[in-house]
Amino acid sequence: MSLFLTILKIIGIVLLIILGVLLLLLLLVLFVPVRYKLDASVKETDLQTEKDKLKENISADVRFSWLLHLVRGGLSYPDDLEFRIKVLCFTVFPPKMKLSEENIANDEALETEKESGFEDSTVTSEVKKEEVSDDSSAEEQSLGNSERDFDDQDSNNENSKTDDFDADDFDNEDKGFLNFLKKILDTVIKIVKVPQDVFLKIQYTTSRICDKINMVKNTLSNDIFKRAFEVTKKQLIKVLKMIIPKRFKAEFLIGLEDPTVTADILSAYGVLYPLLVNKVYVVPDFERQILKGDIHIKGRITVFRIVWAAAILYFNKDVKKTYRRFKRIINS
Repeated sequence: MSLFLTILKIIGIVLLIILGVLLLLLLLVLFVPVRYKLDASVKETDLQTEKDKLKENISADVRFSWLLHLVRGGLSYPDDLEFRIKVLCFTVFPPKMKLSEENIANDEALETEKESGFEDSTVTSEVKKEEVSDDSSAEEQSLGNSERDFDDQDSNNENSKTDDFDADDFDNEDKGFLNFLKKILDTVIKIVKVPQDVFLKIQYTTSRICDKINMVKNTLSNDIFKRAFEVTKKQLIKVLKMIIPKRFKAEFLIGLEDPTVTADILSAYGVLYPLLVNKVYVVPDFERQILKGDIHIKGRITVFRIVWAAAILYFNKDVKKTYRRFKRIINS
């Protein structure tokens, strides 16, 4: 009995350890933020003489990390456009071994197909030559016999046609003329009915659209929708504030072909200056056609904030009722 109790005790301790590890991993995923970073730059380019080199002068580097760089990854342009994810020093995505094995297998398959296709083509060409020579002689004999048969059949058909020609042909012509008139009447009736059917369909669709518009108006003016809209707006604003970069800095040197366009860009920057102060710097150049820029972005995303917002919206009664209401309007 004591042995049985000790075994149960050990099993319980192991289960508690497993549950504790899973709970710890869940808390880490929810509360430890994923940090992202973007660095992009455009080398100083003369748009008048080096316009073709603009694409080559652009470079960008996107990186993310989680849990003190335990998990990290990203890509860079134009050096490495393949997205990679690493855990410690091991590349998790994409798996290198599988990719290399698939490439080797594909190369071997292509080589075997080429070899087999070459051999088959030589063999089939020889066989086709022999078959053509045999078939030509057989076709000559069959053509001679078939010509004789056709001559006999033509003579018989001419005799039968002269014998079967009688007054029934006139009756068939009258029936064909009546059928022709009936078809014309049917087409005229269809042409007359088509505008009526189209008018009824248009009337039906317009009435349905008007009904849906009235239903949408009633829904938007309802207090339930207003409460659901406020809750949704509040949660979306919180999520966007969390996703928006915490650090953002950009410097641009802009000089375009038309100085008025450069002035328009500068005026738009002046309007947005209260929001972009100490973050974005724009230097205009009205004498040269030039472009240069540097962008540095840093931010973080917490999974718990997104999950919490989704849970609030999912369990909110007003949001549920509004969702069902719009679903009925769409399906009606």
